[in-house]
Amino acid sequence: MVAVRVLAALVAAGAVVLFAAPHVGVERWQVIAPALPARGALAVAASAALVVVLLLLVTRVVRLRLGLPLAAALALAVGLHLPVVLARGVVGEPVAAPAAGQLRVLEWNTNGRLTTPDVVAELAVAQHADLVVLPQQALRTDDDYRAAFTAAGQRMVRVNDELPSEQVAVWASPGLAGRYTALPGPDPRKAVELVPDNASLPTVLALHAPWPVGPGLPGWERDVDWVAARCSTTSPVLVAGDFNASVDDFGGPRLGLCADAASLRHSAGVGTWRTGLPPLLAMPIDHVLATPAVGRVTSFTVLSSEDGSGTRHRPTMTVFTPTG
Repeated sequence: MVAVRVLAALVAAGAVVLFAAPHVGVERWQVIAPALPARGALAVAASAALVVVLLLLVTRVVRLRLGLPLAAALALAVGLHLPVVLARGVVGEPVAAPAAGQLRVLEWNTNGRLTTPDVVAELAVAQHADLVVLPQQALRTDDDYRAAFTAAGQRMVRVNDELPSEQVAVWASPGLAGRYTALPGPDPRKAVELVPDNASLPTVLALHAPWPVGPGLPGWERDVDWVAARCSTTSPVLVAGDFNASVDDFGGPRLGLCADAASLRHSAGVGTWRTGLPPLLAMPIDHVLATPAVGRVTSFTVLSSEDGSGTRHRPTMTVFTPTG
């Protein structure tokens, strides 16, 4: 009896803490930060456990005074978190059809060599991507990527510096690539800032942030603060990459003036990691954000079509349309 009450108290306390964290400014704390992206999985697990406990109570397999505290705690967890996940959107939407003037951004943490360049290139060409951001893609396969893009029918150019230690690759159509100069981010290996030669083009930030747990938390905070600082402008800024965090970790659907594209398109509950889990149970940790000056977000799509490709992350496809 005591053990069940302790378990119920822990479930209730955990549910309240995770729900309140983004509202009271503790979303970056140890333990809380890495747990927040699992809100969808936790909500579903609590819902399933609640059904089981209620069935045990109805069938009298478990006595009321034993099972009721746990049922109440699970109901609290479901009531706090499931509506949030559903309100953010868990179904997703198709990729917007190509049209003149669009900026089409494919972002995919390929987990290094777990996916071959031809798979990435074929997806980029099929989605008519203008910009391809590949967090955790080591430079040593650049020649393979160039050949793969060409073989798929679209020449693409590596935009950021080709350094042996670089782990974020940004590719763009030739006309777009030549307009940018690359600058190092907070961690030059895993973050890059692409500065355009024309104010009408967006500054592009590409990154692979550390997992916000243990010694990785300070580095994650540094990267997120860097993004927020670069987004504190009315100029066009576009951010893409693996944040290892959900919008809860940001404290909301924005960093500075950059809005989360998934949140704008009612898809922020669709998980990108891991591919072995259904989107509702997976963590939504891959993001594209932008200031309003970049354009209207016409679609944001988590692509489940590549779940068998070998990577642990699902790619995301974001389409921007000029507002002018």
